[in-house]
Amino acid sequence: MKTVAILGLGLMGGSLGLALKAGRRDVTVRGYARRAETREEALRRGAVDEVYDEAGAAVEQADLAVFCVPILAIPPLVSHCRAHLAPGCLLTDVGSTKAYLVGQIGSRLQGTTAVFIGSHPIAGSEQQGIGAARAGLYQGAVVVVTPGPEAPPAAIRALRSFWEGVGGVVRVMDPEEHDQVMARTSHLPHLAAALLASAVGREDDPARWVELCGTGFRDTTRIAEGSPEVWHDIIRTNAGHAIEELRVFASEVTQLSNLIEEGQFDSMKTFLEKARARRRALVRERVGEDAQG
Repeated sequence: MKTVAILGLGLMGGSLGLALKAGRRDVTVRGYARRAETREEALRRGAVDEVYDEAGAAVEQADLAVFCVPILAIPPLVSHCRAHLAPGCLLTDVGSTKAYLVGQIGSRLQGTTAVFIGSHPIAGSEQQGIGAARAGLYQGAVVVVTPGPEAPPAAIRALRSFWEGVGGVVRVMDPEEHDQVMARTSHLPHLAAALLASAVGREDDPARWVELCGTGFRDTTRIAEGSPEVWHDIIRTNAGHAIEELRVFASEVTQLSNLIEEGQFDSMKTFLEKARARRRALVRERVGEDAQG
């Protein structure tokens, strides 16, 4: 990939540009952002070589175009860029849901030689914007690549190589399977954090409680700081799986509530022990994967 276009220069897009420029001197990064301040900051920080206020101009001559905007904005942006895509251009994204995009974008590229294969780097932060971007964001991060049934093997290999080039650990999954898994491992935790923040902060006068909100509250609600606009699109495009996981979560809450209400504190202790064991198993498994690299 000699020329890469990055559409959207927030945390994910800005970090990708920084990673590309830090690791390869022979790649040209062309960026697109709506806000002049973002474009200026991306140039100042060296995340892009060229920056545009028009998406079509940014993708011209690109071998790869990476869409780093909210999910619902991606299909219309692809349509806008269609006439400007170079022959054989590979398109991908960094969104957290994939089946919706595969269904939407494939039809928009019919009649062209461009190819779309979804990507989901499991990396990021509750922080937002180009100011939060850093070159090491993708280092060691799992990147799920979700080709549709007609994706050319050579394009899959090229996309795998691209993400590995910025430090990613690539996994290939079916788009629908990806969405089902992420509803459980990512989307439910975010919604649970939002529910917890909403419940704890329900009083009209939060100042009354500020000094009594310790690290437990901060740690368990940190991800609720994520962009509501971004998360609106994620949940809207994965609503079915998200609802399934919320129902499981509600069942767990009801079970625990009933144990406490009925005074079954030995059973409550067992519940907490099982929850701790499950968390430790998940964390230990991830640490083991990271160690194997």
